[in-house]
Order: sequence, then structure tokens, then C-alpha cells
Amino acid sequence: MKDYEIINDNIKIKWHENLDIQDKEYRQVSAFIYNDNNELLIVKNETWTLPGGHPEKGETKLETLNREVMEETCSTIKDIHYLGAVEVIEKDEKYYQLRYTAKLDKLLKYIPEFETSERKLVNLDNLYNYITWGKGVTFQEQLKSSMKVWNIKK
Repeated sequence: MKDYEIINDNIKIKWHENLDIQDKEYRQVSAFIYNDNNELLIVKNETWTLPGGHPEKGETKLETLNREVMEETCSTIKDIHYLGAVEVIEKDEKYYQLRYTAKLDKLLKYIPEFETSERKLVNLDNLYNYITWGKGVTFQEQLKSSMKVWNIKK
């Protein structure tokens, strides 16, 4: 089993492709969303990141994903595929962050009314100009998993 990636003194993470999360606690759902030119949709909160967020009471995983994508990017998605989960160990607590990949369906007029201030479609060659923290092992593994689904070569 591979090692955890240390984020700080209190948090370590590990990627699990296709993890069955049936009985596991998850606190976040987000996605690698690509358009037809294989550009990735990202959003800016304080820093650039993937669209996604926390589930609301009673929501399914996909309801959370679709709601968060609409709120943060003013867009709809299609062809959604589950990639896996990031295991997070924070102090003595363990939970998961779910990752999906999808195709961009409709890009609507952007209204920054929720947590994000910008949205952008970026070429993967320029991704780290925006997601500067993305060179970590865990993010790299997730990105590769998403690219594999769509047969994207870098």
C-alpha cells in the first residue's frame, strides 16, 4: 500500500481509485470537468481549484455534485464517471472526499453569487499556473485517473 501524502502536521491524504465508499463518511464531492477541447473547468475561491463542495442533508452524491457545479460554475455536466476517493486523516479523524469526472454540457452566464469569484477553462499544459498546489502526488493521481476516462494525452 502506498504512503500517505503529508499536507501538514495534522492532515495526511491518500488517493484510492474506484474505492467503494458505501459505508464510509464523505464530506466533499468534486469533479474534473472537461469540455470537447479537453480543457479543464476550474473555479477560484481564495485559490483556484476544482468545482465541488459539501453534501447537504439528504442529498445523494450526484445531487451534491450537480448542485455544487451549478452554484460554483453556472454550468451543467453530463457523462459523469466516479473516479475514486481521497482518504483524509485529520488528527485522529478519517473521512473521504469523492472525485468524479464529467463532460461539460452547458456553460451558462456566470454569476459569482456563491463561494467562487471566477471560473475558467484551462488547457492542461497551463493547469499549474492556476492550481499551484496541484503538483502533489494525490492530485496528480486523480488527474491521471480523469484523463484515462476520456483518453486524454498530455
